[in-house]
Amino acid sequence: MPARMWKYGIHDFLEVLRSRRPSSQDFMLSFIYLAYQMMALLYETAPIFLDTWIECLGDLARYRMSIEDEKEPHAQWGCVAASWYIKASDRHPQIGRLYHHLAILERPSLQKFACYGKSLTCVVPFPNARDSLRTLCIPIAKEAQPARSVGLLSEASFCKLHALIFLAAPEPVLEQASYTALSFLRQPDAFRWRECGVPLAVANISALLGHGSDTNALRIAFDFTIQRINERAQPSHSATRPVATPAKGKLGAPEAKYEEIRRLLQVSKRVTLDSFHTAVRCPSGGIAFIQDSLAFVGVMLCFIHILCLAKRETQNEPELNMSLCLVFGPDEIAWDQVVGYLNQLTRLRPVTDHLIQSARQGIWLEKAGEGKPLPEDYSIRGLVWAYFAFCPGWFDSDSDEDWLRNVETSGTHLARADRALYYGLRLAFETPYLSYEPTTVTFSTGSAMAPSSTVPVPQLLRTASAESQARHLGPGFHTQLLMPPRSTPASSAASDSDYVHVRRPAKQQAPPAPAPRSWATVVKTGGPPMKAARLVKPRLGGENVRVVDAESVHFEQGDA
Repeated sequence: MPARMWKYGIHDFLEVLRSRRPSSQDFMLSFIYLAYQMMALLYETAPIFLDTWIECLGDLARYRMSIEDEKEPHAQWGCVAASWYIKASDRHPQIGRLYHHLAILERPSLQKFACYGKSLTCVVPFPNARDSLRTLCIPIAKEAQPARSVGLLSEASFCKLHALIFLAAPEPVLEQASYTALSFLRQPDAFRWRECGVPLAVANISALLGHGSDTNALRIAFDFTIQRINERAQPSHSATRPVATPAKGKLGAPEAKYEEIRRLLQVSKRVTLDSFHTAVRCPSGGIAFIQDSLAFVGVMLCFIHILCLAKRETQNEPELNMSLCLVFGPDEIAWDQVVGYLNQLTRLRPVTDHLIQSARQGIWLEKAGEGKPLPEDYSIRGLVWAYFAFCPGWFDSDSDEDWLRNVETSGTHLARADRALYYGLRLAFETPYLSYEPTTVTFSTGSAMAPSSTVPVPQLLRTASAESQARHLGPGFHTQLLMPPRSTPASSAASDSDYVHVRRPAKQQAPPAPAPRSWATVVKTGGPPMKAARLVKPRLGGENVRVVDAESVHFEQGDA
């Protein structure tokens, strides 16, 4: 009933009035105010349909904003609409449609791309957001000079880069755009990490997920990971929608389209890795840069952790695991740079026992006066790769004011440092890529990144081992050991001098058994006559024979 009332009683009539503007401007204003008051009354008196009333109030505020010509009322009604959509997304953070509404209200910026990316990469995505994103990307991709100031130019360069990736621009155009955008990250104070770091991370990861593509291996792997973990957990933590299993997931694509998808994913992966590596290298140095980039690094470490978790959960699915590693594998991350960043962070923020205990248990343990969500937590809430990032009840708060979320206090930087160290410890405890030493309070690369001490070479044995095998195989083995092989493999030519090539000795064939003789063969060949066989008793006795019953011994054929 509420949906029909909105569709046929309010929305259709608003569209008729909007099509007849400007002559219907006054009538449209009067009807919007009337409908808004009616929805506000239903919001207070009929809480059973609270979600519907909240979204309808946001849509009415957005209609009011769209017909306003003055700048200040336009911005005010935009804030009113955003507040209703944020309230709705807090109640259902996994619904992508609500983030699509928020993206429409944003100006062209990285935040707008991040909202569209959230709409397409939520647990329940909103596929229609691709049409809105295409409408946004076409004019941005055609702009030659996106912005004039350096601070805005860096953000506009990344907006243009993501627009070109979404529109599948040619390879030279993407190369030039990525080089221009990434060059701003390496310049001191050219990119605003504090304001644009988290939207950049969300937009980059959205491009890695193919902007909601059904055939994306990362998306299928994350859905599979959620399903597997939920099957082992309690039913109350089940996913909102059924996720695709690897057997039913669409891992394939047409040949021509596959090459196009692979090319775009390679560009997205390079942009994501270069952005992350630039942040952990601290190009401008100093505590100020670390504080500004902590939010971006924390979000990326959260994504890397779920990526390692997905790789572990898909070990029994070789096809899905291989596709995951080809798109974006943990082995491609510069872990030595991550170690340097974490060690530098430990000198600014000590690693406490509470932090280590939380990382070992895999859940953030709240302390008195702590445990409040960070501003970036609301930016990644509901995304498919952040499904297990927060414990239940993490976002329960007494304050309903959404504007208080972005207010940073003196403890925000400390909480962000703890969050980055928390994910660093989880990666050290749960993956082979990092390790942590509590006595020295230092991170280091794990066993997966350490060089192997012995490299196994096929068909190569040490000389001592060859000599020991020769003693067991007999004297004829030395001759075969000294004989050169028929075709020397390429690896043996580059091997050390204490290695020799060993050929497997040929099996010695036993002499053929004599053909059995019969009376017919004797007559035919003229050989000596066969002796008549008779049963005789064997000669009993001897040192190694003990006769228990002589009469029970079997008789055998002997000489006459």
